[in-house]
Amino acid sequence: SKIRAIQEPRKEGKGITMSHGEHPSSEEISTVRCDTTAGPFAIKLIRSWSPNGYDRAVELFDRGFYDNSHFFRVVPGFLVQFGMSYTNSQDLREIAKETIPDDPKASPPVSFEEGTVSFAGGGKDSRTSQLFISYSKSRSLGTQMWETPIGEVIEGMQNVHNFYSGYGDMPPWGKGPQQHRIHMEGRRYIDKDFPLLDRFLHCKVHAGGPENSTHDEDAKLENSLPLGKGGTIETAGADSVHHKLNFAGGNFQGKSAYRDHHLSAQRQQETDWFAFFGGALVVLLALLSIYLSNTSNKKDAKKI
Repeated sequence: SKIRAIQEPRKEGKGITMSHGEHPSSEEISTVRCDTTAGPFAIKLIRSWSPNGYDRAVELFDRGFYDNSHFFRVVPGFLVQFGMSYTNSQDLREIAKETIPDDPKASPPVSFEEGTVSFAGGGKDSRTSQLFISYSKSRSLGTQMWETPIGEVIEGMQNVHNFYSGYGDMPPWGKGPQQHRIHMEGRRYIDKDFPLLDRFLHCKVHAGGPENSTHDEDAKLENSLPLGKGGTIETAGADSVHHKLNFAGGNFQGKSAYRDHHLSAQRQQETDWFAFFGGALVVLLALLSIYLSNTSNKKDAKKI
């Protein structure tokens, strides 16, 4: 498997809590509903599959660790990987660096199908904060102890498939982001060099199965404004700063809000390309002019 684990931070938040001395049941399940720039999706986390992995994932999602972080590795037909947060919380950074023990494989093992969720890792007891979602049935995934499924996508899998994948896998298999640079440079690196990557907006954990939860109405960006009307939506960021998504009057239709950042980035890239080719054309014309001038001078010199 080409999955590697990288430790990263998370964020304070409110959600599922247990009283002192209370221990979670191995039969416990939770539903995590997330809004992303490609649309919403939901994950069902199942503790009996991986107790240690379940407990860590619930805590990370519940405290907003993944909010606003990018899906930095998107490989169609294989997987999408995430879990490198931009939080400023030192507490969350420290928690995310702590490794958790591997969980015993179930008997029979839980197979990797489309939508299976697991931690990424790089050796025995190496799981920290990075997760991945399988894009298809795979025999190569789940062969390592740390690749133990913790849940599955139960809603919005098409949105997960729609995450931008144009940059390819991480080096050396593709031209996607380098994890050590995400650690060193943070979100600036992604925004500058990989502006089309999709990211989380906000996730919320609900105790129990999907029947006990509904997608928060105020988090459904595609339904927050009447069609054809302008307005502003505020969403809570991972650093507790409110970010505004602005929609021009008459241009908001259905889920287009989720793609606004792509359209903006594409327009910027087109502008950059036009500027590049325009500059190159000016240089070529200047060189051609110098060449023609020199040729003309040589001909005039021969005539003399």
